[in-house]
Amino acid sequence: MLSRAELDAGFAGSPMLLATRLDGEDLDEAGVQLVVPSDRCGARYVSAVTHVWFGTLSPPSPGSWDGLRPSRG
Repeated sequence: MLSRAELDAGFAGSPMLLATRLDGEDLDEAGVQLVVPSDRCGARYVSAVTHVWFGTLSPPSPGSWDGLRPSRG
């Protein structure tokens, strides 16, 4: 996931690449790849990208995170 601030040239301005070719060859077998060159060690390198979505997220509804909290017992 990338935040808008990371893409904003006035804030972080980090380049994000959605690669469809490597050395002039299509990435058919590996699929499209998301690459963030400024990340160290390929932290957000993602292969086989099938969808890209731009938009906002709705806030979680009350109680929707209850199942993700560790139990205390």
